[in-house]
Amino acid sequence: MALPSGTSPVEWTAIVLTCQNKDSAHAFQRELDLRQQKGFISSSVLLLTVEDPKAKVGSGGATLNALLLVSEYLSAKQGYTVVNADVLLDSHILIMHMGRLFPYDSCGKAFTCVPASYSSSEFAGLLCNLDLLLDSLTSQLAVGSPPGIWVCSTDMFLSIPGTTGIDWSEEYDICAISVPGSVEYAKDHGVYKINKQGFVDNLYFQGSKSTLESCHRQDGSVPLVVGVVYCSIKVAETLLSFHVLPPLDACTYTGIDSGEQPIQLSLFFDFMLPTCGEMTEEEFVNGEARRNTPAIENKGQAATMKMARSLLWKCMSDFKLKAAVIEDGQFNYMSLSGEEHHRHLLQCPLQLQSNTRICWQKLCHAHVSKSAIVGKSSVIINSVVEDQVDIGPASVVSHCHLKGRCHIGRECLVNGLTVCERDLKNSDLHITDGMILQGFHIKLHATGDAMALYVLTVHGRSDQIKAPIGQSTGGFCNTPWKVFLSRTGITREDLWPTEAGDDEKCILNAKLFPVLRTRGHTGLRDILWLQGNGKGSPKDLDRWRSSWRLSFEEMLSFIDLSQEFQYRRELFYAVGQLHIRAVLVGRQNKSLLSLYNSASREGFQQQMLETLDSVACSCDDPGVVARTLANIANVLGAMAAKKGGLRSGPAANKAWRKAFKLLEEGMAGVPAGVQALAKEREKWLDRADLLVRAARHYEGAAQIFIRHAVMTARKFIDVRPSEMTPMGKWVTASCPARLDLSGGWSDTPPITYEHKYGGAVAIVSVLMDGKKPSGAKVKRITEPHLVLVSTDDSGPGTSLIIKQLSDLEDYNQPQTTGALLKAAFCCSEIVDMFANQTLEEQLSSKYNGGFELHTWSGLPRGSGLGTSSILGTAVMAVLWKVSGKQYTDKDLIHAVLHLEQMLTTGGGWQDQVGGLLGGVILGHSKGELPLYVDTTKVSVPGDVIKAFNDRLVLVYTGKTRLARNLLQNVIRNWYNRDPAIVDTEHRLVETAHECAHAFGSGDIVMVGKCLNKYWIQKKRMATGCEPMLVRRMMDALEPHTYGTSLAGAGGGGFMYVLTREPNGVEIVKNVLADVEGTENISIHTAVVDEEGMVVVVEE
Repeated sequence: MALPSGTSPVEWTAIVLTCQNKDSAHAFQRELDLRQQKGFISSSVLLLTVEDPKAKVGSGGATLNALLLVSEYLSAKQGYTVVNADVLLDSHILIMHMGRLFPYDSCGKAFTCVPASYSSSEFAGLLCNLDLLLDSLTSQLAVGSPPGIWVCSTDMFLSIPGTTGIDWSEEYDICAISVPGSVEYAKDHGVYKINKQGFVDNLYFQGSKSTLESCHRQDGSVPLVVGVVYCSIKVAETLLSFHVLPPLDACTYTGIDSGEQPIQLSLFFDFMLPTCGEMTEEEFVNGEARRNTPAIENKGQAATMKMARSLLWKCMSDFKLKAAVIEDGQFNYMSLSGEEHHRHLLQCPLQLQSNTRICWQKLCHAHVSKSAIVGKSSVIINSVVEDQVDIGPASVVSHCHLKGRCHIGRECLVNGLTVCERDLKNSDLHITDGMILQGFHIKLHATGDAMALYVLTVHGRSDQIKAPIGQSTGGFCNTPWKVFLSRTGITREDLWPTEAGDDEKCILNAKLFPVLRTRGHTGLRDILWLQGNGKGSPKDLDRWRSSWRLSFEEMLSFIDLSQEFQYRRELFYAVGQLHIRAVLVGRQNKSLLSLYNSASREGFQQQMLETLDSVACSCDDPGVVARTLANIANVLGAMAAKKGGLRSGPAANKAWRKAFKLLEEGMAGVPAGVQALAKEREKWLDRADLLVRAARHYEGAAQIFIRHAVMTARKFIDVRPSEMTPMGKWVTASCPARLDLSGGWSDTPPITYEHKYGGAVAIVSVLMDGKKPSGAKVKRITEPHLVLVSTDDSGPGTSLIIKQLSDLEDYNQPQTTGALLKAAFCCSEIVDMFANQTLEEQLSSKYNGGFELHTWSGLPRGSGLGTSSILGTAVMAVLWKVSGKQYTDKDLIHAVLHLEQMLTTGGGWQDQVGGLLGGVILGHSKGELPLYVDTTKVSVPGDVIKAFNDRLVLVYTGKTRLARNLLQNVIRNWYNRDPAIVDTEHRLVETAHECAHAFGSGDIVMVGKCLNKYWIQKKRMATGCEPMLVRRMMDALEPHTYGTSLAGAGGGGFMYVLTREPNGVEIVKNVLADVEGTENISIHTAVVDEEGMVVVVEE
């Protein structure tokens, strides 16, 4: 919820749910605890579920009991040995009443799921009414309120606009939340009569026409009672004192435990009514104002109630009740009307709430197979709909698993139903238009041992379930009782006791629904015949009569809430497993991370892992296998719950070597390799640190398949034989540096071949301080071995002599000395690591000797200018040349991709493009395999090149960073399909094309704008890539530049600057001289190198 400026959500001290019994308290407590574990409720909040001390103590009694219990908890927490009201002084306490059972949702009104989900959340889950009420209270209604207690009913949908207009600078004794409603709607609900000062003079329930007219506002609406009330600390202390004042103590567990007879008190008509301006003591104490409540026939009870009201008047009448009317708010009571509930789910009134974090959907966490049909405007929530299921228009299906030949008519409501082909027994399931069919998990305790049963109910959407049989509104399955009884052969005596009068007989208490039969279980057939698909048969009637049946009322009282919540969870993750398969196999840009996070908290991580194993084993696409293995790493990371250390780290433990070796075989080794990974995984699941290390190895396994995918680029390498260069003659390649002007990261595998629009990078080749900074040279030597010499700006360099194949085996460990050069000899196929010949034999037989290879770079490590890949380009070029192979630019570009995969550094293709071709280039690739990189040389006028050169400056920040450190996080986020990352990838490709076009049209200003836009995009891709010093330098330079960016992945290395005026070097020097921390920077000239790589053979 977007909060007004300068406000923040209320920090609750405690949240208390009141409920009817101990079993439901346990179930609701688990639901609250899960929300806290997922971060939807702050970890500091005390969560309590409190069963009412006795049935029917009323909303007032439940409030008193809850306040007493939470006060006891807080008192104990603060070291008191008795209840101390001081614990309330700084507390914000929320009491939420679960209320009565609800015939249209087995988990009650509070946990009725709505067709919505969080648009962005760390955890996945179903959204229910309680979540949205809690969000409204936390982020809207209670924002800015002083300490006190909030009491909220959960039997309504309450929609609140962005701002409430409540002025909490005023002092309130009691503040009742209200919304405007029509007089017609108010006839069945409560209303406030508010005076000009905003105080409540009276409140009415189901008032007469004249009564409602007295409550009119200027626009003709009336202020509705919505069941949300704030009580100040003074009022809260008074309420707490009632637990020691007979007979009010009889509402609390302490009074019941002391032998008191429970009394029923209403929050509104007993506790709040004395605070109304027009109320008199006599009227209140005598109960005259307690309209539409059952009369008390027992004289003793009547006397007790009169004593209670007298005490309430004495304690409460000095307080003032003020109403806060939320002008754009809406209130929709969750009544017993099937039509209303159906409408609430089809067009949920909460959609009017201005909550940008909520996404409303017709298909909400639902799997619908291609063969199924879902009618227009129907809503599916937390359900699997498979095979030949046909759902008619405007129907609601929630918490169902439907498979087989099922037809659901129009405007139906189906909830909690599990149907498979076995249940149908070669027949069709047909639900008539306008029916409500539900499945319930109940627990019977009649024999001492609990018996768990799954039972079904059916009735009509338009049925009034409390309407007496004698009323014209009475009926069943959308037909009058007379018609239903005649059609089925059922008699009144079958449904109700003979002594019951017609005014007592209704659907709610009719024994309609078969639960047990002497032979076999009841099922769909025993229920569906009631709905009226033609005339019922005598056999159906006999089966029905021979069954032990329950009424709706009895069924609801036996609901096993823990099993209902567990059923919904199991179904949620069954949908999740199907969703995983669809997303991965279908290559969808959807994130699964929130699902994994939730599964790890709710105990479904094993199902996620098994599903992912299955996807990996059954797939024939290396890209999908890699993403699936990375997803397994995410599940393991979620199980570690941020307690096992950093996700990035080594992945070469010997225990995983067998599995890795199988995966290195390519797609043929996938099934066995994945099974070997899973077998090893089982040993790493019992500690957070082991889970993180296992996750790293799964990411390492994913890298194997990224390599397999990228190595499809070998298809585009077509070198041809030519003459070798003479013995002892140097072949030298000199390369420019490259600047990525826009689009970087889009060239990085796996992004470049998985992204919808592929990759595109605008690149410029540059001389640094007038030189090509990197290069390589090689010559043939008579000795049959390899001499490898590397030098860079950090020192004298290293020298190696390689005489055996075993000396080359560590070519895939990039941190070892000479790894790039070793890998290049293998990639160029000068050396075959798997040949039966020794190294000496291979070199002697093919080349009559060995090779001496030198590389150099004038750039520091981690410069961001593409040094390692450009060196790879130079090395491959000279090795191919010296060994007698003719190549093209295209061959080199794709060969370096192959080389970097062998080296396991996993880079993209932009560096070799920039270091090879020269000038301004747009590199681009399609989002597909095999991976093919194409290039377009941008034609730039000479005067534009000169203007660019005059303004381009390189600044070495003095901070070294390794692209691999950032690369791992970017690839992980890509495999997560973080929506922000996917969107940024789109923007990167767009910006690259914009930048290339700006260069071609001579628009230097637009090139600078592209640089700035690109830097923002880089920061989104790799969080933390902007050191504080770089930010200070960029801020200082901003007035003088068209654009700035760090080169490469960021994090350090070189910054390139495009100044507004020529003579850019001097401008940058002068500006940065005054920036703190720039003592170790160095400033360099850079000009466009239109020549590119130059290869020269010594004469």
